[in-house]
Amino acid sequence: MKRIVLVRHAKSSWEHDVTDLKRPLSNTGYNDALLMSGVFNNLNIKIDTIFSSPALRTKQTAEVFLKNIKPFNLNNYNLDSELYDFQGNNVEMFIKNLNNNFESVMIFTHNNSCNNLFSKFSNIKGKCVPTCGILIFEFDVSLWININSGKSSYYFPKNFK
Repeated sequence: MKRIVLVRHAKSSWEHDVTDLKRPLSNTGYNDALLMSGVFNNLNIKIDTIFSSPALRTKQTAEVFLKNIKPFNLNNYNLDSELYDFQGNNVEMFIKNLNNNFESVMIFTHNNSCNNLFSKFSNIKGKCVPTCGILIFEFDVSLWININSGKSSYYFPKNFK
């Protein structure tokens, strides 16, 4: 079995005149990341490795989770520019090319990547993934290249406030 945990970055701040890559989290985003990292921690899912888009808001969301996921080896956390993807095609190819030794992988990425992959992997159409939404997919395959549609669950901040 292969498991992917996709997390859409938390709410970003528009107070700063910075490029998209340098946009930070808002206070609401930070608080949602704290909340949702606690929700995830209560699921007791072991994660082999974590990847994040290099965008600041995405890295900051991942860092909040990293501080709260117990136990997690920080050496298994990496940034990858392929995850700075707003359609999901790059993220999907990234997942399909993961090392097959990994069973459970967490990826922090962006809006349409999450929405499109949620629709594709779960067959649930038209559901929008909010900021800091967590998607979990389980695939009954042994190779990442073979993932297609799988069992899915999702956790959104509004359900825990």
